[in-house]
Amino acid sequence: MRARDRSPRNWPLYVAAALAITLTVGALGHRRAYHLPAVDGLEQRTLDWRFRTRGPRPLRDARIVIVGIDDDTRRLAGDVIQTRHGWARLIRALAATKPEAIALDLFFSSPEYLLPPPLAAEVEAAFAAAKADPAPTPALAAATQALAAVVTALHGDDDLAAAIAEAKVVVLGAMFRLIRSDADRPATAPPEPRGLAKAQLGESVGGAATVPSAYAVSYTLPALADGAIAGGAVNNFRDEDGVTRRMPLVIEFGGRYYQSLGLTLAGLVTQQPTRFVAAQRRVSLGERALPTTARLDYPGRPFPRVSAAAILDGRVGAAELEGKILIVGMTYAAYDKVSTPFDPTADGVELHATLLHNLLYDELLRDAGTPAQVLALIAFAALAIALQARRLRRRLWLPLVIAVAAIAGWVAIGQALFARGVVLELVAPAAMFALTMLGATVATLATEGREKAHLRAAFAQYVSKSLVERIVANPASARLGGERREMTVLFSDIRGFSRIAESLPPEQLADFLNEYLTPMTAIVLERDGTLDKYIGDAVMAMWNAPVDIGDHAARACGAALAMQAALGPLNKAWAARGKPQVHIGIGVNTGPMSVGNMGSEARFDYTVLGDAVNLAARLEPLTKEYGVDILCGEATAAAAKGFVFRELGRVRMKGKDQPARIFELCGRAGDRGVPEGAAVAAWENAMAAYHEQRFGDAAARFATIAAANPGDGAARVLAERARVLADAPPPPDWDGVYEQRSK
Repeated sequence: MRARDRSPRNWPLYVAAALAITLTVGALGHRRAYHLPAVDGLEQRTLDWRFRTRGPRPLRDARIVIVGIDDDTRRLAGDVIQTRHGWARLIRALAATKPEAIALDLFFSSPEYLLPPPLAAEVEAAFAAAKADPAPTPALAAATQALAAVVTALHGDDDLAAAIAEAKVVVLGAMFRLIRSDADRPATAPPEPRGLAKAQLGESVGGAATVPSAYAVSYTLPALADGAIAGGAVNNFRDEDGVTRRMPLVIEFGGRYYQSLGLTLAGLVTQQPTRFVAAQRRVSLGERALPTTARLDYPGRPFPRVSAAAILDGRVGAAELEGKILIVGMTYAAYDKVSTPFDPTADGVELHATLLHNLLYDELLRDAGTPAQVLALIAFAALAIALQARRLRRRLWLPLVIAVAAIAGWVAIGQALFARGVVLELVAPAAMFALTMLGATVATLATEGREKAHLRAAFAQYVSKSLVERIVANPASARLGGERREMTVLFSDIRGFSRIAESLPPEQLADFLNEYLTPMTAIVLERDGTLDKYIGDAVMAMWNAPVDIGDHAARACGAALAMQAALGPLNKAWAARGKPQVHIGIGVNTGPMSVGNMGSEARFDYTVLGDAVNLAARLEPLTKEYGVDILCGEATAAAAKGFVFRELGRVRMKGKDQPARIFELCGRAGDRGVPEGAAVAAWENAMAAYHEQRFGDAAARFATIAAANPGDGAARVLAERARVLADAPPPPDWDGVYEQRSK
C-alpha cells in the first residue's frame, strides 16, 4: 500500500495559478470584449510619466511657426478678432512674408453683421443716392465720405474672401460634430457644405464605418472658402482624464472622408497624396501607412511662435517667416486650452503643430501590438507561479523583492521602447502580476494564520499606518480616482481686470489682489464651500464635495450675494486710497460633476469636471452681456430655496450646441429691493411678450421696468434687444435663443 503524502498542499501556488490564468484572460479581453476604465486611466498616467521622464526633445523642423492671436493682438490690433477686415489685414500681412502655407485653426461659419441687414441695405442705398448727386454741398460730400467708410466696413466678408484668394496658400479648419450615440445619427446623409470638399482625402475607398463619424460640421462660409487651397479637421480626442493624447486623421461625414488639418498640411508640404482605405483601417501619406487615429509624440518644447500683432506692426519681418508653415490660432488668456502630458493649459493650436511635425518625420507613437502584450502576460504569469515555490517562500520578503524588481525592469523596458516611439502597455501585465502576487501572499498568510499581521508588514513600507488599516479593513478603499456627484459650482471674475492690471505696478497689483481675494475666500469657506482654485483674479468654488451638503445650491447662491455685498466696503476703501474700484460677475450652476484628484503623477488638484462646470464658467462672462451681477443655471434656480430668480431666456453658450435657460439671482426672498408680487408679474409678462414675438409690446414693458429701476441692467438689455427685433423681425422659425458672444 502506498504511503500517504503528508506534505501540505501548496495553496499559494494554486491561488497564483488560478489568479494568473483568470487575470491574463481578463487582460486579453480588455478593449476586445469589454472596457476597464481603471486600467486605461492608469495606462494614460504611465504614458504621461514616460513623456516627462524622457524629457523634451529638440524640434527637427523650424519651419512650423505658430502665429498667436494673443493678448498683445487683442490690445494692439483688436480689429483682427473683432472684424473680418481685421482678419483680412492679417491674412495679407502673412501672405506678404511668402510662407509655404497659412493654416487657420479656426473657421468663419457665419456672415459678419455689423448692422442688421435691413439697416445695412438702407445705408448702402443712401450712399448710392448721395454719390449720384451731381452737385453735392460740402455737408453732403462729408456725409457721402462717411457713408463710404460705413459701406466699406459692411463688406468685411468680401475683403476677407479676397485676402484668402489672393494669398493662394490658405488652409481652413473644420470642426466636425462627432456622433456619440444613436440619437446623434442622422436619418439621411447630411449634405456637404460648399468648399468642404477641399478637406477630403486625396482618394478614399469606402466600406464599413471604421472611423469617427460626424452628424454636422462647422466650416467657413462658401464665399470665403472658395479661395482656400485646402481644408482639414481641427478635432482632437480628450481621454477620460481630460488630457489630449490622440487626434483623428480621418473623419466620416455623409459617406465622405475628411482628413485632419495636420495631415492636409503634411500632404501639401511633402507634395504627397493622401489616401484612405476603410477595409484596411489605414490612411496613407504617399507610400507611408498611418493609423486612422494618431497617437501624438509631444516634443515637450514649444514651437516657434510669433504674435499676430508683431507681424502687423512690423516687429517681425518677412525674412523671418519666408518659406514657413504658419499655423494661426487663438493663444490669449484661457481661450482654447488643452491639457497635454507636458502642460495642463497648452494652446490648442499646439496640437496641430505637433501632429504636423510627427507626420513630417514619422514620429507618431506606435503600439507594440497584441503579440507583445500576450507574451508579457504569459511571462509575468509564469513568474508569479514560479515564485510560489516553497524554497523561495521560506523568506517571505524574497518573492516580494523579486516581484518589485520584475516590475521595475518591465517599466525600464517600456521606457526604453518609448524613447524609440513604441508604446508598450505597462499597466495590464504589471497589474496582473501584482494582483497575482498579492493573492498568493494573502493565501500564504492565511495558511500560516498570520494574514493581517503580514498584510500590515507588507504595506507598511509603502503607505501610512492609517492607510494600512483601511486597506486591511477594506482593500477596495485603496482605489484612487474621481467620483460622480450632484454639486454646485461658482465662478467669479473681476470685470476689466486687464485694465486694472495695466494701471498698477506688480507689487501693488499683488497687494490689491490679496486684499480682494481674502474676503471672497472667507465667504466661500464660511458657507461650507470648497475653494477649487484661483485663476488670476477669478475664483472657482464648489459645494457638496468632499463633504455632503444637502442645500449646496442655496449655500452657493448665498455666497454669490455675499461676494457682491462685500465689494461695497472694498471699493469705498480703495477709492479713499486712490485705487481703482471693481465690479465682478458671478456664474453659478448645479448638476452632475466628476470630482476628485485630477492631474498628473507629479502634480494634481482636487477639482471638478463636467458639462455642468463648463456651463457655470460660461455664465460668468455672460453677466456682462445681460448687465447683471449674478447668473444661475436652471438647476440652481430650482434647487435654491428662499431666493428670488428672474428668467432671462434661453442662451446657446460658446462651444455648446444645446441652449440653456438662464436666471438672474435677485436676492433672498423678502429682502429689501428684491422684486416680488407685481414686479415679478410685470417681468413675466414682458418675457412672455418677447417669446411670443410681440417685440414692440416686449420692448415697451421692459423699458417701463428699466425706467422704474434705473439699475436694472437686464431690463435695459432686453428692451434694446426687443426693439432691434421689432425693427428687423426674425425669420418664422426663430426659437428665441440668444447666441453668447463672450467667453
